[in-house]
Amino acid sequence: MWQLRVDGASNQKGARAGVVITTPDGTLLEQAITLGFPASNNEVEYEALLAGLRLTKELAIKKLAIYSDSQLITNQASGEYMAKHPRMILYLDKVQELLKAFPTFTIQQVPRAENAHVDALASLGSALDTQFRRSIPVEHLDQPSIEEIELIDTMQIDEDPSWQDPIIDYLTNGNLPAYKSEARKVQQKAARYYMHDNKLIRRSYSGPHLTCMKYPQTLEVLCKIHDGECGNHFGDRSLAQKALNIGYFWPTMLHDSAEYVKKCDRCQRYKPIPNLPAEVYHSQNSPWPFMQWAIDLVGPLPPAPAKKEMMIVATDYFTKWIEAEALSSTKEADVERFIWRNIICRFGCPQSLVTDNG
Repeated sequence: MWQLRVDGASNQKGARAGVVITTPDGTLLEQAITLGFPASNNEVEYEALLAGLRLTKELAIKKLAIYSDSQLITNQASGEYMAKHPRMILYLDKVQELLKAFPTFTIQQVPRAENAHVDALASLGSALDTQFRRSIPVEHLDQPSIEEIELIDTMQIDEDPSWQDPIIDYLTNGNLPAYKSEARKVQQKAARYYMHDNKLIRRSYSGPHLTCMKYPQTLEVLCKIHDGECGNHFGDRSLAQKALNIGYFWPTMLHDSAEYVKKCDRCQRYKPIPNLPAEVYHSQNSPWPFMQWAIDLVGPLPPAPAKKEMMIVATDYFTKWIEAEALSSTKEADVERFIWRNIICRFGCPQSLVTDNG
Protein backbone atom coordinates (compact mmCIF):
# COMPACT_ATOMS: atom_id res chain seq x y z
CA MET A 1 0.00 0.00 0.00
CA TRP A 2 1.01 3.58 -0.63
CA GLN A 3 1.36 5.74 2.50
CA LEU A 4 0.11 9.32 2.85
CA ARG A 5 1.25 11.37 5.84
CA VAL A 6 -0.19 14.87 6.36
CA ASP A 7 0.24 17.58 8.97
CA GLY A 8 -0.56 21.26 9.36
CA ALA A 9 -0.05 24.12 11.78
CA SER A 10 -1.44 27.62 12.19
CA ASN A 11 0.14 30.43 14.22
CA GLN A 12 0.78 34.17 14.08
CA LYS A 13 3.26 33.76 11.21
CA GLY A 14 0.63 32.08 9.01
CA ALA A 15 -0.80 28.68 8.15
CA ARG A 16 1.35 25.92 6.62
CA ALA A 17 0.83 22.28 5.73
CA GLY A 18 2.98 19.38 4.62
CA VAL A 19 2.36 16.23 2.59
CA VAL A 20 4.62 13.17 2.30
CA ILE A 21 3.71 10.26 0.00
CA THR A 22 5.70 7.03 0.39
CA THR A 23 5.64 4.58 -2.51
CA PRO A 24 5.74 0.80 -1.94
CA ASP A 25 9.46 0.78 -2.80
CA GLY A 26 10.21 3.51 -0.21
CA THR A 27 10.49 6.56 -2.51
CA LEU A 28 9.36 9.83 -0.88
CA LEU A 29 7.23 12.44 -2.65
CA GLU A 30 7.09 15.67 -0.64
CA GLN A 31 5.18 18.91 -0.89
CA ALA A 32 4.91 21.99 1.33
CA ILE A 33 1.80 24.19 1.24
CA THR A 34 1.35 27.77 2.37
CA LEU A 35 -2.15 29.14 2.95
CA GLY A 36 -2.89 32.70 1.92
CA PHE A 37 -5.96 32.95 4.15
CA PRO A 38 -6.54 32.73 7.92
CA ALA A 39 -7.39 29.23 9.09
CA SER A 40 -7.61 27.33 12.34
CA ASN A 41 -5.46 24.30 13.15
CA ASN A 42 -8.27 21.90 12.24
CA GLU A 43 -8.87 23.67 8.91
CA VAL A 44 -5.15 23.51 8.09
CA GLU A 45 -5.13 19.79 8.89
CA TYR A 46 -8.07 19.30 6.51
CA GLU A 47 -6.31 21.35 3.81
CA ALA A 48 -3.25 19.12 4.15
CA LEU A 49 -5.40 15.99 3.89
CA LEU A 50 -7.25 17.33 0.84
CA ALA A 51 -3.98 18.28 -0.87
CA GLY A 52 -2.59 14.81 -0.24
CA LEU A 53 -5.73 13.12 -1.55
CA ARG A 54 -5.65 15.25 -4.69
CA LEU A 55 -2.03 14.25 -5.34
CA THR A 56 -2.62 10.55 -4.76
CA LYS A 57 -5.74 10.67 -6.93
CA GLU A 58 -3.68 12.06 -9.83
CA LEU A 59 -1.24 9.16 -9.38
CA ALA A 60 -4.14 6.66 -9.82
CA ILE A 61 -3.35 4.91 -6.53
CA LYS A 62 -5.68 2.03 -5.59
CA LYS A 63 -4.48 1.15 -2.08
CA LEU A 64 -3.73 4.00 0.32
CA ALA A 65 -2.89 4.20 4.03
CA ILE A 66 -3.44 7.69 5.50
CA TYR A 67 -1.66 8.82 8.67
CA SER A 68 -2.24 12.05 10.63
CA ASP A 69 -1.55 13.15 14.20
CA SER A 70 -4.92 14.94 14.44
CA GLN A 71 -7.43 12.90 16.39
CA LEU A 72 -10.36 15.03 15.23
CA ILE A 73 -9.55 14.77 11.52
CA THR A 74 -8.87 11.05 11.49
CA ASN A 75 -11.99 10.17 13.52
CA GLN A 76 -14.25 12.43 11.46
CA ALA A 77 -12.89 11.04 8.19
CA SER A 78 -13.30 7.45 9.39
CA GLY A 79 -16.87 8.13 10.56
CA GLU A 80 -16.31 7.73 14.31
CA TYR A 81 -16.88 11.43 15.05
CA MET A 82 -19.61 13.71 13.69
CA ALA A 83 -18.78 17.16 12.31
CA LYS A 84 -20.93 19.87 13.88
CA HIS A 85 -19.27 23.11 12.77
CA PRO A 86 -20.51 24.26 9.32
CA ARG A 87 -16.98 24.61 7.92
CA MET A 88 -15.94 21.23 9.29
CA ILE A 89 -18.99 19.69 7.60
CA LEU A 90 -17.95 21.18 4.26
CA TYR A 91 -14.37 19.97 4.68
CA LEU A 92 -15.58 16.49 5.64
CA ASP A 93 -17.80 16.32 2.55
CA LYS A 94 -14.81 17.20 0.35
CA VAL A 95 -12.69 14.49 1.98
CA GLN A 96 -15.40 11.83 1.60
CA GLU A 97 -15.87 12.79 -2.03
CA LEU A 98 -12.14 12.32 -2.76
CA LEU A 99 -11.96 9.06 -0.81
CA LYS A 100 -14.40 7.50 -3.28
CA ALA A 101 -11.55 7.36 -5.81
CA PHE A 102 -9.66 4.80 -3.69
CA PRO A 103 -11.03 1.22 -3.65
CA THR A 104 -8.96 0.39 -0.54
CA PHE A 105 -7.86 2.89 2.08
CA THR A 106 -7.25 3.19 5.82
CA ILE A 107 -7.11 6.26 8.08
CA GLN A 108 -5.08 6.07 11.27
CA GLN A 109 -3.96 8.52 13.94
CA VAL A 110 -0.26 8.39 14.80
CA PRO A 111 1.71 10.10 17.59
CA ARG A 112 3.31 13.42 16.74
CA ALA A 113 6.77 11.90 17.16
CA GLU A 114 6.08 9.44 14.31
CA ASN A 115 4.89 12.34 12.15
CA ALA A 116 8.03 14.46 12.69
CA HIS A 117 9.11 14.35 9.03
CA VAL A 118 5.93 15.82 7.62
CA ASP A 119 5.72 18.21 10.59
CA ALA A 120 9.16 19.59 9.70
CA LEU A 121 8.10 19.81 6.07
CA ALA A 122 5.00 21.81 7.04
CA SER A 123 7.16 24.46 8.70
CA LEU A 124 9.83 24.23 5.98
CA GLY A 125 12.38 23.35 8.63
CA SER A 126 15.90 22.26 7.86
CA ALA A 127 15.76 19.10 9.96
CA LEU A 128 14.40 16.85 7.24
CA ASP A 129 15.43 13.21 7.44
CA THR A 130 17.46 12.96 4.23
CA GLN A 131 20.99 12.19 3.07
CA PHE A 132 20.89 14.13 -0.17
CA ARG A 133 19.71 17.52 -1.40
CA ARG A 134 16.43 17.66 -3.27
CA SER A 135 13.89 20.20 -4.45
CA ILE A 136 10.57 20.32 -2.61
CA PRO A 137 7.64 21.94 -4.49
CA VAL A 138 5.74 24.60 -2.56
CA GLU A 139 2.09 25.20 -3.37
CA HIS A 140 0.15 28.35 -2.41
CA LEU A 141 -3.61 28.22 -1.78
CA ASP A 142 -5.40 31.56 -2.20
CA GLN A 143 -8.75 30.42 -0.81
CA PRO A 144 -10.20 27.47 1.12
CA SER A 145 -10.82 24.27 -0.81
CA ILE A 146 -14.49 24.24 0.25
CA GLU A 147 -15.16 27.48 -1.64
CA GLU A 148 -16.03 27.20 -5.29
CA ILE A 149 -13.69 28.97 -7.72
CA GLU A 150 -15.44 31.35 -10.08
CA LEU A 151 -14.28 30.64 -13.61
CA ILE A 152 -13.77 33.59 -15.96
CA ASP A 153 -14.54 33.28 -19.61
CA THR A 154 -11.30 34.54 -21.15
CA MET A 155 -12.69 34.36 -24.65
CA GLN A 156 -15.40 36.83 -23.72
CA ILE A 157 -12.79 39.19 -22.26
CA ASP A 158 -10.78 39.18 -25.48
CA GLU A 159 -13.91 39.96 -27.49
CA ASP A 160 -14.70 43.09 -25.48
CA PRO A 161 -13.90 46.38 -27.26
CA SER A 162 -10.41 47.68 -26.61
CA TRP A 163 -8.84 51.15 -26.73
CA GLN A 164 -6.64 49.88 -29.58
CA ASP A 165 -9.49 49.00 -31.93
CA PRO A 166 -10.19 52.48 -33.42
CA ILE A 167 -6.48 53.18 -33.92
CA ILE A 168 -5.77 49.79 -35.48
CA ASP A 169 -8.83 50.11 -37.74
CA TYR A 170 -7.62 53.51 -38.93
CA LEU A 171 -4.00 52.43 -39.50
CA THR A 172 -4.88 49.22 -41.35
CA ASN A 173 -8.12 50.07 -43.15
CA GLY A 174 -8.30 53.87 -43.00
CA ASN A 175 -11.69 53.81 -41.25
CA LEU A 176 -12.71 56.66 -38.95
CA PRO A 177 -15.66 57.17 -36.59
CA ALA A 178 -18.74 58.87 -38.00
CA TYR A 179 -18.52 61.91 -35.72
CA LYS A 180 -15.96 64.52 -36.78
CA SER A 181 -14.76 65.19 -33.24
CA GLU A 182 -14.12 61.51 -32.59
CA ALA A 183 -12.47 61.10 -35.98
CA ARG A 184 -10.14 64.04 -35.27
CA LYS A 185 -9.13 62.49 -31.93
CA VAL A 186 -8.37 59.16 -33.57
CA GLN A 187 -6.24 60.84 -36.23
CA GLN A 188 -4.29 62.77 -33.61
CA LYS A 189 -3.67 59.65 -31.54
CA ALA A 190 -2.78 57.50 -34.55
CA ALA A 191 0.09 59.85 -35.44
CA ARG A 192 2.06 58.36 -32.52
CA TYR A 193 1.39 54.72 -33.42
CA TYR A 194 2.27 52.26 -36.17
CA MET A 195 1.64 48.57 -36.89
CA HIS A 196 4.38 45.92 -36.76
CA ASP A 197 3.72 42.17 -37.00
CA ASN A 198 0.01 42.76 -36.34
CA LYS A 199 0.87 44.58 -33.11
CA LEU A 200 0.23 48.21 -32.26
CA ILE A 201 3.47 50.02 -31.42
CA ARG A 202 3.71 53.46 -29.81
CA ARG A 203 6.55 55.74 -30.84
CA SER A 204 8.78 56.99 -28.04
CA TYR A 205 11.29 59.83 -28.48
CA SER A 206 13.25 59.30 -25.27
CA GLY A 207 13.32 55.50 -25.05
CA PRO A 208 12.41 52.26 -26.83
CA HIS A 209 9.25 52.00 -28.87
CA LEU A 210 6.46 50.63 -26.70
CA THR A 211 4.33 47.55 -27.36
CA CYS A 212 0.69 48.37 -26.67
CA MET A 213 -1.11 45.99 -24.33
CA LYS A 214 -4.73 45.40 -23.38
CA TYR A 215 -6.52 43.58 -20.60
CA PRO A 216 -5.86 40.86 -19.36
CA GLN A 217 -2.29 40.96 -20.70
CA THR A 218 -1.72 44.14 -18.69
CA LEU A 219 -2.24 42.21 -15.45
CA GLU A 220 0.34 39.62 -16.53
CA VAL A 221 2.87 42.38 -17.23
CA LEU A 222 2.29 44.04 -13.85
CA CYS A 223 2.50 40.70 -12.07
CA LYS A 224 5.81 39.72 -13.68
CA ILE A 225 7.34 43.15 -13.05
CA HIS A 226 6.06 43.51 -9.49
CA ASP A 227 6.28 39.95 -8.18
CA GLY A 228 8.96 38.44 -10.41
CA GLU A 229 12.53 37.56 -9.47
CA CYS A 230 13.71 41.12 -10.18
CA GLY A 231 10.51 42.76 -8.96
CA ASN A 232 10.33 45.65 -6.56
CA HIS A 233 7.76 46.94 -4.10
CA PHE A 234 8.42 50.66 -4.42
CA GLY A 235 4.88 51.80 -5.24
CA ASP A 236 2.54 52.47 -8.13
CA ARG A 237 4.55 55.21 -9.88
CA SER A 238 7.72 53.11 -9.87
CA LEU A 239 5.80 50.10 -11.19
CA ALA A 240 4.28 52.09 -14.06
CA GLN A 241 7.63 53.68 -14.94
CA LYS A 242 9.35 50.29 -14.95
CA ALA A 243 6.72 48.95 -17.33
CA LEU A 244 7.45 51.89 -19.64
CA ASN A 245 11.21 51.35 -19.42
CA ILE A 246 10.81 47.67 -20.33
CA GLY A 247 8.74 48.60 -23.39
CA TYR A 248 5.01 48.30 -22.65
CA PHE A 249 2.23 50.88 -22.81
CA TRP A 250 -1.49 51.23 -22.23
CA PRO A 251 -3.41 54.43 -21.35
CA THR A 252 -4.48 53.42 -17.83
CA MET A 253 -1.18 51.95 -16.70
CA LEU A 254 -0.74 54.39 -13.78
CA HIS A 255 -4.25 53.69 -12.48
CA ASP A 256 -3.85 49.94 -12.98
CA SER A 257 -0.49 50.02 -11.18
CA ALA A 258 -2.05 51.84 -8.23
CA GLU A 259 -4.87 49.29 -8.01
CA TYR A 260 -2.41 46.39 -8.27
CA VAL A 261 -0.19 47.81 -5.51
CA LYS A 262 -3.22 48.21 -3.23
CA LYS A 263 -3.73 44.42 -3.41
CA CYS A 264 -0.09 43.59 -2.63
CA ASP A 265 0.35 42.47 0.98
CA ARG A 266 4.04 43.43 1.19
CA CYS A 267 3.45 46.90 -0.24
CA GLN A 268 0.69 47.60 2.28
CA ARG A 269 2.63 46.10 5.17
CA TYR A 270 5.98 47.83 4.64
CA LYS A 271 5.15 51.02 2.75
CA PRO A 272 6.29 54.29 4.38
CA ILE A 273 3.63 55.98 6.51
CA PRO A 274 3.70 59.82 6.65
CA ASN A 275 4.40 61.44 10.02
CA LEU A 276 5.27 58.10 11.57
CA PRO A 277 8.03 58.40 14.20
CA ALA A 278 11.29 56.60 13.57
CA GLU A 279 10.64 54.42 16.61
CA VAL A 280 8.02 53.89 19.26
CA TYR A 281 7.67 56.75 21.71
CA HIS A 282 8.97 56.06 25.20
CA SER A 283 7.44 57.58 28.31
CA GLN A 284 9.79 59.59 30.53
CA ASN A 285 9.87 59.54 34.30
CA SER A 286 10.66 63.23 34.78
CA PRO A 287 7.55 64.91 36.21
CA TRP A 288 8.96 68.47 36.52
CA PRO A 289 11.59 70.65 34.77
CA PHE A 290 15.29 70.23 35.51
CA MET A 291 14.73 67.18 37.70
CA GLN A 292 16.63 64.73 35.47
CA TRP A 293 19.48 65.50 33.07
CA ALA A 294 21.21 63.39 30.42
CA ILE A 295 24.92 64.20 30.12
CA ASP A 296 27.52 62.98 27.65
CA LEU A 297 30.87 63.84 26.06
CA VAL A 298 31.18 64.54 22.32
CA GLY A 299 34.40 64.41 20.35
CA PRO A 300 37.09 64.62 19.34
CA LEU A 301 36.02 67.54 17.12
CA PRO A 302 38.04 69.82 14.81
CA PRO A 303 40.42 71.87 16.99
CA ALA A 304 39.11 75.23 18.22
CA PRO A 305 41.00 78.08 19.94
CA ALA A 306 42.74 77.02 23.17
CA LYS A 307 43.00 73.45 21.78
CA LYS A 308 39.40 72.68 22.66
CA GLU A 309 38.59 69.41 20.86
CA MET A 310 35.91 67.99 23.16
CA MET A 311 32.43 69.10 24.16
CA ILE A 312 30.24 68.21 27.12
CA VAL A 313 26.47 68.34 26.60
CA ALA A 314 23.60 68.09 29.09
CA THR A 315 19.89 67.86 28.13
CA ASP A 316 16.93 68.23 30.49
CA TYR A 317 14.42 65.37 30.08
CA PHE A 318 11.34 67.54 30.69
CA THR A 319 12.00 70.78 28.78
CA LYS A 320 14.70 69.46 26.37
CA TRP A 321 16.85 72.42 27.40
CA ILE A 322 20.47 71.98 26.34
CA GLU A 323 23.62 73.13 28.13
CA ALA A 324 26.91 72.68 26.25
CA GLU A 325 30.51 73.77 26.73
CA ALA A 326 33.74 73.21 24.81
CA LEU A 327 36.58 71.54 26.71
CA SER A 328 40.27 71.09 26.11
CA SER A 329 40.37 68.10 28.48
CA THR A 330 37.86 65.75 30.08
CA LYS A 331 39.19 65.39 33.60
CA GLU A 332 37.07 65.08 36.71
CA ALA A 333 37.58 68.74 37.56
CA ASP A 334 36.34 69.85 34.15
CA VAL A 335 33.16 67.79 34.41
CA GLU A 336 32.52 68.90 38.01
CA ARG A 337 32.98 72.55 37.04
CA PHE A 338 30.51 72.19 34.16
CA ILE A 339 27.85 70.57 36.36
CA TRP A 340 28.30 73.16 39.09
CA ARG A 341 28.22 76.24 36.83
CA ASN A 342 25.77 75.22 34.10
CA ILE A 343 23.30 73.05 36.01
CA ILE A 344 23.35 73.50 39.77
CA CYS A 345 23.98 77.26 39.86
CA ARG A 346 21.36 77.92 37.16
CA PHE A 347 18.59 75.41 37.80
CA GLY A 348 19.25 73.94 41.23
CA CYS A 349 20.47 70.53 42.29
CA PRO A 350 18.95 67.83 40.05
CA GLN A 351 17.59 64.58 41.38
CA SER A 352 19.51 62.41 38.90
CA LEU A 353 22.08 62.52 36.10
CA VAL A 354 21.85 59.91 33.35
CA THR A 355 25.12 58.91 31.64
CA ASP A 356 26.61 55.95 29.81
CA ASN A 357 29.57 55.91 32.21
CA GLY A 358 31.77 57.48 29.54
